[in-house]
Amino acid sequence: MRNTVAVDLWLLSSGASSFTFTSNFYFPAKFARTPHFGANPIRASTTTNDESVLCKSLSCGRRALLSMTALSLVMPCDRVNNTLGAIAADESFRLREEIRKVLSKGKAAGVLRLVFHDAGTFEIDEKIGGMNGSIVFELDRPENKGLKKSLKILEKAKSQIDLVQSVSWADIIALAGAEAVSLCGGPSIPIQLGRIDSLVPDPEGKLPEESLDATSLKQCFERKGFSTQELVALSGAHTLGSKGFGNPTVFDNAYFKILMETPWLSAAGMTSMVGLPSDRALVEDDECVRWISKYAEDQSLFFEDFKNAYTKLVDTGATWKKSL
Repeated sequence: MRNTVAVDLWLLSSGASSFTFTSNFYFPAKFARTPHFGANPIRASTTTNDESVLCKSLSCGRRALLSMTALSLVMPCDRVNNTLGAIAADESFRLREEIRKVLSKGKAAGVLRLVFHDAGTFEIDEKIGGMNGSIVFELDRPENKGLKKSLKILEKAKSQIDLVQSVSWADIIALAGAEAVSLCGGPSIPIQLGRIDSLVPDPEGKLPEESLDATSLKQCFERKGFSTQELVALSGAHTLGSKGFGNPTVFDNAYFKILMETPWLSAAGMTSMVGLPSDRALVEDDECVRWISKYAEDQSLFFEDFKNAYTKLVDTGATWKKSL
């Protein structure tokens, strides 16, 4: 008598709701490319070359929630991990595809701002906030004015993705911010998926205020676990948008070059309105100026440091789904 192990599984292409492993395995020659949500289980049996057939079949699907125990019956753990990694990469690629459909260079600055306002509530000591999707409950706060439009843009992508697989707001926002940067010519930023959304808003008054001086900014970011260097790198996101730092739809190091020029000290018309008070405060601090100068001279260094600081921003404080 042969033993069977039932595994709940969403195949990314087949849409099967139940999958049964047996001591023998075979797979259909072709999987449907359009997902459907049928109730009939698929019984799989093998003849030869079990591992290669299994890996190939899983990789052609749209999403799989796999049992590590069941898979270990047919392949080693390292092969299981590699397969799951490939599935995660495929999932990320498909989410990015949907986001690209609704995103444009003109919308990039607003989407990136959405990331900062969701993740920027994190506080180390209080263990609150972070990238948790709570921004959906906080849109009426004064500091979040204008973000409803950006969230509405991403809602179109999320609604399409949710037809196939459920995705959290936290993941969508984190990924969309990375896509906004890349779309405008900035670095490519890898994003880990699996964040869980909060069901309540974060406490008020946790975002850095635009009127802070350099010392207060550094203290604020320190409470969130970020160094002065990371503060300066993340501030470079203001190169996008209408704050007066070069081309509003190009992600580059113009922000730092213009900061070094201090045009707001000039009496020449609108140049005095460049940036926020918190931007202009950075050049009044020697430690900040050292990094501003480095990034003004070396865009590649800025891109690398921004990528690392952004990844930290969207990961810090997040609650994650448990690994399989």
